[in-house]
Amino acid sequence: MSNNFVRGLPSMALAVVLGLSPLAHGAPQAVQAPAQQAEPTPALQMESPIPVGPQVKVGKLDNGLTYYIQRNARPERKLELRLVVKAGSILEDEDQRGLAHFVEHMAFNGTTNFRKHELVSYLQSIGVGFGADLNAYTSFDETVYILPIPTDKPEHVSKAFQVLEDWAHGVRFDADAIDKERGIVLEELRLGKGASDRMGKQIYPRLFNGSKYAERLPIGREDVLRNFKPDALKRFYRDWYRPDLMAVVVVGDVDPARAEKLVKQHFARLKNPANPRPRDYAAIPARADTEALVVTDPEANGNAVLIRYPVQPVRELGTIGAYREELVQSLFGTMLNQRLAELAQLPDAPYLGASSSLGKLTPRYHSYNSSAAIGPRGALPAIAALVQENERARQHGFGEQELERAKKNLMRTYEQAWNERAKSDSATYAAE
Repeated sequence: MSNNFVRGLPSMALAVVLGLSPLAHGAPQAVQAPAQQAEPTPALQMESPIPVGPQVKVGKLDNGLTYYIQRNARPERKLELRLVVKAGSILEDEDQRGLAHFVEHMAFNGTTNFRKHELVSYLQSIGVGFGADLNAYTSFDETVYILPIPTDKPEHVSKAFQVLEDWAHGVRFDADAIDKERGIVLEELRLGKGASDRMGKQIYPRLFNGSKYAERLPIGREDVLRNFKPDALKRFYRDWYRPDLMAVVVVGDVDPARAEKLVKQHFARLKNPANPRPRDYAAIPARADTEALVVTDPEANGNAVLIRYPVQPVRELGTIGAYREELVQSLFGTMLNQRLAELAQLPDAPYLGASSSLGKLTPRYHSYNSSAAIGPRGALPAIAALVQENERARQHGFGEQELERAKKNLMRTYEQAWNERAKSDSATYAAE
């Protein structure tokens, strides 16, 4: 196994060949005469797309909205709904810094069919708690609304789909509600200030290589949140909350045919703008040189070091070959992190703990990272150990025993998931 690794650290977690051979042909069967031979197991075609599982119904409406429906009985008489909008803070104009998140807040402050406070009051009356169950989040590239609903009464389910529809195109932006929400969002921003925020403002421009992502943190800017005009908020909603950028996820104890009918009933009539703004993705430029940055703060908790290798575009191929590549990455990470964990157990360990992995920075970019919690010996031994272990893996690969142990652990994980598939919670499937 020692010579199967690409020479080049930035891609070492991407192009590893760890002996995952294609399926072998089936062995001949001994049967009564006339002798017959079993049909050979077809070899996997790496370029073939991974099919959607038969338990999931995927459809697309004429307006571009995609929906995913899966029946799942755990927990009983419960339905998990998601409205996913492929729009977040990265799409904000300069006068909208923080308004993607603000729109999310306004969705709970009155819609076409639920006046102010009516929505939360109704949901609480049927056992849906605000925050604990009913929730939402805004990130750089998406906004997701989470709505769990009891299915013991058909009218609860029907009304839940009405809620999703209202969020999609019926949010009211009453002036008094906007002004009240300013204080809530500004308090959220205030609570987020501290060492992490101060250090992040220094780190993010370097992590994102000067990309627009460093300027579009979802919480936004205080001056914008205090002074924006209601039209700026409405403009974001009008530009980006449209069916071609939306998906509806339905998972739970419900008849899929009925769920699909409700999706079409509530979302088929939504229309896209006549001249939609292009949904562009901000680029992350390649780094030209190696760079080091030291960031300190008197209120920081603990010391750490991060080595981030070059950012690379994500290849979302959706093929069997791409899935195989993900398995290779998983095995690689498992083996390398086992070595890093063993180093942390030494009497004179170079760090308190460490890990390496390939992770996404954004939906379209990822990078290979190594990090460590700095121990009593300081930063230099931690950095040296991380670089040395990555270099050792690049030059010499891994041993057969390491690979077999990692493969067995991975197989156990999948076998356990398969054996417990009937016990999986609908919220887990919906999030996936």
